[in-house]
Amino acid sequence: MARRRSTRWRSCCRNMPRKPVVGDDHRGQQYIDDILRGRIPSCLFVRQAVQRHVRDLERSKDPSFPYRFDEGKALKSIRFAQLLKHSKGIWAKRNENIRLEGWQQFIKWCLHGWIRKDNGCRRFRKSYIEVPRKNGKTTMAATEASDVFFLDGEAGAEIYCAATKRDQAKICWNEVRAQIMKQPSLRKRVDIYKTFSTIKQKGGDSIIRALGAESDTEDGLNPLLAIIDEYHAHKTADMVNVLESGMGAREEPLLYIITTAGSNRNGPCFQEERELAVRTLAGDGPDDFFCIIYTLDEGDEWDDPEVWIKANPNLGVSVKYEYLSSRVKQALASPRKQNDVKTKNFNVWCDSQTAWIGSEVWDACGGAVDPEALAGRNCFVGMDLANTDDLSSVVAVFPPVDLETDYQILARFYMPEDAIDEKSKKDKVPYALWRDQGYLTATPGNIIDQDFIEADLRSLADTYHVVATGYDPWNASQIVTHMKSEGMVMAAVRQGFATMSPMSKFFETLFTGKRLRHGKNPVLAWNAACVEVEQDSAGNIKPVKPDRRKTGRRIDGIVATIMALGLSMQDEGEEEDDGSLWVV
Repeated sequence: MARRRSTRWRSCCRNMPRKPVVGDDHRGQQYIDDILRGRIPSCLFVRQAVQRHVRDLERSKDPSFPYRFDEGKALKSIRFAQLLKHSKGIWAKRNENIRLEGWQQFIKWCLHGWIRKDNGCRRFRKSYIEVPRKNGKTTMAATEASDVFFLDGEAGAEIYCAATKRDQAKICWNEVRAQIMKQPSLRKRVDIYKTFSTIKQKGGDSIIRALGAESDTEDGLNPLLAIIDEYHAHKTADMVNVLESGMGAREEPLLYIITTAGSNRNGPCFQEERELAVRTLAGDGPDDFFCIIYTLDEGDEWDDPEVWIKANPNLGVSVKYEYLSSRVKQALASPRKQNDVKTKNFNVWCDSQTAWIGSEVWDACGGAVDPEALAGRNCFVGMDLANTDDLSSVVAVFPPVDLETDYQILARFYMPEDAIDEKSKKDKVPYALWRDQGYLTATPGNIIDQDFIEADLRSLADTYHVVATGYDPWNASQIVTHMKSEGMVMAAVRQGFATMSPMSKFFETLFTGKRLRHGKNPVLAWNAACVEVEQDSAGNIKPVKPDRRKTGRRIDGIVATIMALGLSMQDEGEEEDDGSLWVV
């Protein structure tokens, strides 16, 4: 027998002012028809989600199928959401009600319309919604929190807006708060405590609260609804596991995961929830798991405007064509940005590492460099040293002076003479030719002779004014000790994101803006073609070697260039007790 609902909580919906916007509350049904008939371009996963719903409507006629569709419940959820108001942007300025698009109505149609035949409780206890940025994820998730809080009528309801950090969780919670604040019939039913990021039912124990993964209060939770925002950023499934396990005492809980794609294919979002969603949409998953993924199909070109709507269901509404066009143009000009655009704007899961410098972009920076004309000029040096028989590099960067705009680069490379033939075959590049052309210095023996590199550093210091030399502290102790004793300023440049990101972004700005001049050094050009860029969740970047399983890829000259440019960015550094300059 279906359980009774609290009339007190249902009355709030009747007391809210109504506007004509609810007249289009069947747009979800139209969306279903448009997807099935191909009137709206859609990816495979969206078609599968719609087909699943239609197929289950037919299955529900079978007494043995445990679920049925209640159109009244679905409409109530849609109408309630459309009585809430926008809190940001032009629509908020106009004090407009939220208008759910067809795809958003379809999601609510399924989540709230499908119920169990035996007790009337909701069918779906977990949902996975994957959609790119700017498609109204937060707004839709916030309406879900208010819906469950005000309409479910369950005593002591606990609703959590959860994320990796409490500040991130507060983004969704603040949207819930703003929607409630703008609706007087809801506002008078709650107390809001901003300091504790908590909304509490007046005269009751129901709450809506922001929850970060760093919280020490996760155990003992009893969620009715848990909204997991941007799950792709979670390194572990700990929070989801805690929240899901805490739902055991609830009659009809809902774990609501909403996220964009990410770069961590080994994380719980991709490995567990997304993989389960893909299997479920293909017909091999649990019946109480709702899922839909907005992305591009395999073979789609991400820079083709005709397919953008597949990944962006709100294209033309909250996602503007001009915005996507701008993002795509930026990405086409900078390969490093391509994965970021694919992931955040087209919901394509990409590795965190990607090719960085396009050959056309690098070639455009191939202006001539005259070493003699640079004599006496200020320069900054970076060096990346090999451990044994690999490539080493020393790069001098000359900042522009007077009316100049370009940073000029002089690059020198080193390899043991006895290793050149073997390395040429292994790396599949003409080290011997580069040696003969003067771009590569062959040091005696089969292990790199750092005395030759020291001699070149002294030669640079004699010819140019070397302000400082940057080095990776991992393998440079001998040279550093010698150069310091001769009065040279040596700067240890740590290779983590914190240090390398601002330097790398400055380098990127210069080569994309055609403000580098490298003299067409072929070894440096090869390094540029090899280097990939890794980006962390905070948007920091650093250069990295390609997959270590791939041989013959070297990036020493680019790393040395970035270190030298990084030193040139600093007006002054912080000196350690031993007098060295440390970049941290």
